[in-house]
Amino acid sequence: MNKVNRKVLNMVYAAVFAAMIFALTRFIQIPVPGGAGYLHFGDAMIYIVASTLGGPWALLASALGAALADLSSGFAVYAPISAIVKVLIALPFVLVNKKSEKILTPLTICLTIPSGVITVLGYFLGDLIVNRAYAVADIPMNIVQAVASAIIFVVISAAFDAAKLKKKLFINNNK
Repeated sequence: MNKVNRKVLNMVYAAVFAAMIFALTRFIQIPVPGGAGYLHFGDAMIYIVASTLGGPWALLASALGAALADLSSGFAVYAPISAIVKVLIALPFVLVNKKSEKILTPLTICLTIPSGVITVLGYFLGDLIVNRAYAVADIPMNIVQAVASAIIFVVISAAFDAAKLKKKLFINNNK
C-alpha cells in the first residue's frame, strides 16, 4: 500500500474509532450517584484503538471521541480534561503497539493498570481545577471506571482476536 493510501486509511480508522469511543462514552452511561459524572465503556475502546491503530491517529481518536462525548452530555467543562486524560491512558498501549498479531496479550492486560491509575489521577487533578468539592469524592467511582474499562477491554479484545481483526485490518494493511 502506498503512503497516501495508508494515510487515508489511517484517517478513516481514526474517525471510525473516534465515533466508537464517542458512542460507547455518550450512549452507554451509568450515572454516578450525586451527579458527579458517569461510568462508560469508551475507555475500553481507547485501549483497543491504541493497541491496533497506534501512533498519533489513536491518540487523536481517543481525545476527540471522549471530548465530543463530554461536550454533548452536559459535561462540557470536562472536555479538555478528558481529551488530555484519554491521550495519556492510550499512550502506554501506543508505545507497545504492533508487537503482536493479537490485541489481548499479557502485556496489554497489564497496561490497563497504569492507564487506570492515569484515569484516577487525571480526573482527580481535573476535579481540583473544575470543582474541588468532587476531587476526593470522585476517586472511588474513577477506580470503578478503570476496573470496568479493563474488564470490557478484555472481553471485546478477546472477541476481536477470535475474528483476527488486528491481523486482517491493521497488520496486513501496513505493509
